[in-house]
Amino acid sequence: MKKDELAAVIRVDEEKCVNCHACIAACPVKYCNNGAGEKVTVNHAICIGCGNCIHACTHQARVIVDDSAEFFSALDKKEKIIAIVAPAVASNFPGRYLNLNGYLKSRGVEAIFDVSFGAELTVFSYIKHIQAAAPPFCIAQPCPAIVTYIEIYHPELLPYLAPADSPMLHIIKMIREYYPQYKNHRIAVLSPCIAKRREFDETGLGDYNVTFLALYEYLEQNRVNLASFAAEDYENPPAERAVTFSMPGGLLITAERHRPGIGRVTRKIEGVHTIYPYLENVAKTINSGGGKNGELPVLVDCLNCEKGCNGGTGTRNGETPMDQLEAPIWKRRAEVEAKYGGSKSVEKNQKKMFKILSNYWKKGLYHRSYRDLSKNYTIKIPNNQELAGVYKSLRKFGEQDIYDCNTCGYGSCRGMAIAIFNGLNRPENCHHYNLSLIDEDRGTIERLNENLGIQVEKSLSFMKGINDLINNLNDQIVRQASAIEESSAAIEQMMATINNTASMAQKKQSAIQMLVSNVEQGRASMRETIEAVGTITKGVEGVGSTIKVISAIAANTNLLSMNAAIEAAHAGDAGRGFAVVSGEIRRLSETTRENSRNIANTLTGIIDGIKVTTARSSTTDTLITTMAEEVNGFANTMTELINSLGELSIGSKEITTALVLLREHAEAIKDGYHTMMDKTRTLEESMQMITQMERQ
Repeated sequence: MKKDELAAVIRVDEEKCVNCHACIAACPVKYCNNGAGEKVTVNHAICIGCGNCIHACTHQARVIVDDSAEFFSALDKKEKIIAIVAPAVASNFPGRYLNLNGYLKSRGVEAIFDVSFGAELTVFSYIKHIQAAAPPFCIAQPCPAIVTYIEIYHPELLPYLAPADSPMLHIIKMIREYYPQYKNHRIAVLSPCIAKRREFDETGLGDYNVTFLALYEYLEQNRVNLASFAAEDYENPPAERAVTFSMPGGLLITAERHRPGIGRVTRKIEGVHTIYPYLENVAKTINSGGGKNGELPVLVDCLNCEKGCNGGTGTRNGETPMDQLEAPIWKRRAEVEAKYGGSKSVEKNQKKMFKILSNYWKKGLYHRSYRDLSKNYTIKIPNNQELAGVYKSLRKFGEQDIYDCNTCGYGSCRGMAIAIFNGLNRPENCHHYNLSLIDEDRGTIERLNENLGIQVEKSLSFMKGINDLINNLNDQIVRQASAIEESSAAIEQMMATINNTASMAQKKQSAIQMLVSNVEQGRASMRETIEAVGTITKGVEGVGSTIKVISAIAANTNLLSMNAAIEAAHAGDAGRGFAVVSGEIRRLSETTRENSRNIANTLTGIIDGIKVTTARSSTTDTLITTMAEEVNGFANTMTELINSLGELSIGSKEITTALVLLREHAEAIKDGYHTMMDKTRTLEESMQMITQMERQ
């Protein structure tokens, strides 16, 4: 780190930062914070390390930076380390601060010194400076935040800063000078102050700034019970009144021992919002040529923290009451006073303390010089014209627009304007600017509101039309659902009929097959009949020929009988018997002949009938053949019909399933309609509510 650079003692956790500007409001120097972005960042070059923003940030976005991690790492590495402990340790570890020494030694710290004794040396140096130089005005400098403030913002006060080291630097220089065995040891400073890192960097003294807060958290996380360690005293001679140095006014309590009545020419002042305005006014007084005629005190006993070092920025005591913080300090003072003879032996104590301090004080050893860091402060102050331009960007056009509301954190509109002029903030963080935008847009909003009302009315009318359409749709849905139910019932009945028909057709299919078989058998029988008729016809025709022969024989027989009768007549009585026989023969022949004719006629009729029968049988055969073909065609058609009915029966199941789905869809449409109606009513209610809000 370069000599003029300043270490970061505050870190911003950007994940937690909400850009609320509480840190800027709490900061005594304001412009070390940059609020121009989404998160407020810190410019460490002009941050004085007062730590007030840490307590102000309720989001824990501001975090202290110290060297505790490096210190414990060095202990683990067995580096040669000694420690010095600030007097505020008695308040931060009440009743256990000497046990803390025992713990540190168990970790490898070789020696531990009490900064309270360094405070005794510091007051000794102040008194000698005041006695020797008789300055008109002297500012005590135990607090590094105050030193940094003067170095950056009011370097004209540097000549008035006490030219003596702080108590911590006094004890460090004392160790280097009077304890040569620790000359090369690194020094850890157990401190209540985050800004001490700046002091160590500037002077090159002190290696680790270990805050009490970080130390306490480390002990808690590692479950270290200090009571289990032996109480170990400090290496240096015991301090006396300076054990109160961590309290506001502790310097005066100690100084009164050396110079009684010094409190009457001393200004005791502490607290961020008190000390820095006070120093600013002192600077104005000095710059104006004043302060030479007793307007200023001889000594300013000042601290950055309102509760002193006991409630410093590196402690966890920010909210602890003063009485509770200081009780352990007063107890310790009583204990050390007893070692020096008690409060009744003031003069004796003074002599003892003077002698001890003289043994550890050397002229020039504890001298302190300071740096002028005003070049770090590059903030430009705008002239009136530039300021007016910034105000214009903030929509501030007159005195009535100067609110000084502190919403921005700067305490005044001018402070905000300076920040914007230097790029450290933006108009959007100005309360008036945002109100102005709202006011400017109010007319537009009212017009939009009016248009909104019109549109809402149109929307309500449109909603009414939608409701009417939905109601009509509902009627159609109801009718459709009813039609679906009726169609479903009819289709189900049809499907049942088809299934029954298919079942009956399947049962009749065997009968049809039997019919086809019977027709085939009938056709075969008819052909056999036709063949038999033909055979009979031929036989009858043969009988006819035989009858002709018989008829011819009968004719001849008749002729012979006639001849026999004639011959019998010729024979007389002898021939009478023969005449009778010939007569019978003649009758028989005539009867035979007559029968032959009848038979012939009958046969002729039979033959004619057979011919007719044959013709009709042929016709019947043709018809039976045709009928067989038709029956076969019918059978095939019935088979196809049965197969189709089977497929139709299978398809009917799918139709039935589809009908079920159709019913379900119909029910879903009904439900959807009701939901749509509910949403429409809700939308209508919302539109009506918007109308009411618009009217309001």
